[in-house]
Amino acid sequence: MKDEIKNCQNCKKDFTIRENDFGFYEKMGVLSPKMCLECRAQLRLSFRNERSFYKNTCGNCKKDIISVISPNKNLPSWCSDCWWSDDLDAKKYAQDYDPNRPFLEQWGELWEKVPKPALSHTRSTNSSYLNFAADNKNCYMIVESSNNENCTNCYWIQLSKDLVDCSFTNKVELSYGVDDCYDSNTLLFSKGCYNCLNSAFLLDCRGCTDCLGCINLRGQKYNIFNKPYTKEEYEKKKKSFRLDTYSGVEAFKEEFQNFIKDKPRKFAEVFNAVNSTGNYMTNVKNNHNCFHSYDAEDNSYCVHAWRGAKDCMDSNTVGRTAELIYNSLNSGLETSNIICGSMCWGSQFMEYCANCPNSNNCFGCVSLIKGSYCILNKEYTKEEYKKLRVEIIKKMKEEGIYGNFFSKELSAFGYNETSAMDEFPLTKEEALAQGFKWEDVSRGTYGKETIDWKTFPDSILDLSDDFDVGKEVFVCIECNKNYRIIGDELGFYRRMNIPIPRNCPECRHIKRLRNRGPNKLFHRGCMKEGCKNEFETSYAPDRPEIIYCERCYNQEVY
Repeated sequence: MKDEIKNCQNCKKDFTIRENDFGFYEKMGVLSPKMCLECRAQLRLSFRNERSFYKNTCGNCKKDIISVISPNKNLPSWCSDCWWSDDLDAKKYAQDYDPNRPFLEQWGELWEKVPKPALSHTRSTNSSYLNFAADNKNCYMIVESSNNENCTNCYWIQLSKDLVDCSFTNKVELSYGVDDCYDSNTLLFSKGCYNCLNSAFLLDCRGCTDCLGCINLRGQKYNIFNKPYTKEEYEKKKKSFRLDTYSGVEAFKEEFQNFIKDKPRKFAEVFNAVNSTGNYMTNVKNNHNCFHSYDAEDNSYCVHAWRGAKDCMDSNTVGRTAELIYNSLNSGLETSNIICGSMCWGSQFMEYCANCPNSNNCFGCVSLIKGSYCILNKEYTKEEYKKLRVEIIKKMKEEGIYGNFFSKELSAFGYNETSAMDEFPLTKEEALAQGFKWEDVSRGTYGKETIDWKTFPDSILDLSDDFDVGKEVFVCIECNKNYRIIGDELGFYRRMNIPIPRNCPECRHIKRLRNRGPNKLFHRGCMKEGCKNEFETSYAPDRPEIIYCERCYNQEVY
């Protein structure tokens, strides 16, 4: 079968289904999609609330909790301890399948009744405000992260330690404000760096030590704005920038941005990406249109495919040997054969299931733990299950929906609460017009600040030793929302000699995300004079950066 052009039933734009894609759909037994790549991703992400937290009450133990479910929603939300305990018997909500009604309509009724985890995390110790996280220690407010220690306000970090305000790191320690960095230590305000040490404001550097304000360097030491210095000269000049002060950091940020304007950028942040297209990829093979992926192969249209993910398509966050995952969210840890699933960690052969860890052979289930041969949370014999599953799939295929994700109205969240808002921002009017929900309950507090930035010390060194951060309320200079700083976080700033941030954690997170660019590819040509190479890049044609193909870029930096 050759490539096929279809018209998206949602946005009405034409899109292409590749010849190779049809082979995957046939292997999974699903129908080919009727929506374009972007609309499919937008729909999935409208079901994932990563960071919009609310004060709520556990539906089981009645304790005050923090939950992704706002209190005005008529949806049961349980704290993590209760949800993982024997108190949760999801099978008591079981429903008989009615062949005369749409299956997803019946799933929606089950979804509204069964308790949902307030925050989704497991096997973490001495940690608070974790979501989509596992195996962390002494962490606070980290999302989509696992196997970390002593980290605060971070997103999608792995195997890292002593970080604040970092995202998309792997094996990074003692660093602040870094993004897409690997195997590094003591980095500040840096992006796209590997094996770097004791440096700040680096962009796309490899093997650099004691460098400041540099771009595209390889194996350098004691450089400032790509100019080499002696150790003594470097230390003296570095000190003159006063990066211990808020004003000094802001001034250096502006100078650094001016410095890199005329420096070439590689078309994509990729390293050892064989036969692959996308961005932010390391050690991958045969990845097509994938973003933030490492140690993975044979995946298409995935974001966050990592550590052994193989043969997955149209999925967000698949890893730890995940295999044969289609149109799903958050599948990892020895997970395989998932179709339209969400949070089915450690499960196999699951279809249209949500929050069903360590289960197998389930269809249309919610919040089952260690479930097996269940449909709509009702358990069957193996033979009964197989027979009924075939019947349901046959009808869904007749309706033309088998393989489609859940419909918009089944999401538990307002569009503005979800990851879709980060990647596909909409106004309330636009979201409602497109059939999404909207959440009007406000989050956070305003006007309660006890700190006046006009009189607050510019330098972290001038902050008194008896400053009690636990009693203070700060105010974001961008959104005016109040926020707090925990004691360990202040200790980190003192240790690193960097000023306390003057915008809230959410604004800092959004800035890092936007600085990464979209999870979207544009066909462009190399901007090096005389080069005719073409490529797929996340740099849109109207962006001001100078973009080189890999060959021209390597000639420039090596």
